[in-house]
Amino acid sequence: MQDSSINLAEMYDRYTLTLKNDELALTLGVEVSDQYSPLYNAAPTKKLPVVTSTQNQKVSFFQWGLMSNWSNNKAMSPKFFNLPFHSIQTKPSYRRSLATHRCIIPMDGFYVWKQVAKKKQVPYYFYFPDRRVFSVAGLWEENEEGDSTFIMITKPSNRLLSEYYDNMPAILDAAKSRKWLEMEDLVDIEELLSDDQSGEMHSHTVSPRIRDIETNDVSLIIQAPASDQHGNYTLFT
Repeated sequence: MQDSSINLAEMYDRYTLTLKNDELALTLGVEVSDQYSPLYNAAPTKKLPVVTSTQNQKVSFFQWGLMSNWSNNKAMSPKFFNLPFHSIQTKPSYRRSLATHRCIIPMDGFYVWKQVAKKKQVPYYFYFPDRRVFSVAGLWEENEEGDSTFIMITKPSNRLLSEYYDNMPAILDAAKSRKWLEMEDLVDIEELLSDDQSGEMHSHTVSPRIRDIETNDVSLIIQAPASDQHGNYTLFT
């Protein structure tokens, strides 16, 4: 089991995309190569499917995490994987990326670690009741080695997710995903991301096996008794 010194209660670092290849192509309306396979535990450092504003007719595979900012002698930080929208507004480098390097991250659910005691965190799985695919807004970059990476944009949490984290993924429906990729005037971008589309999501507790980024099977999204990150059952939910 991998433990990369991440504070699990501070970041969104796991999600799912469980459609088959042809189903995903039909849903997104883009070309999907055989490189894709269903994801039950998409995690940072893995190459994952995104659609970019510069190649919006196909799925590309980029590594999750802006590795150009990552020093190997430091613990991983949420800032490498999650980008609060206010940072885009205040940092010129991100604003430049916003103009030319936007992407969407397709998924059909994401995992959240809920802090239930000082040393207890319980994993939850969030999804729409019809299990539909949605997208999260992101930015991408190409590093010095020529590899492409992406980061997930977050925004202040709504009522549903505020008891878990201060921020939540910037969720986009199909129409807003297309607008995010194609828009030329960035004046309305804050309004685009401010719409809340996650209030109807459902959630349930799942196995803490999601902590191991090499584990990838359908059992991860099945409801499981509440247990902490060490597998100990807990009543704190």
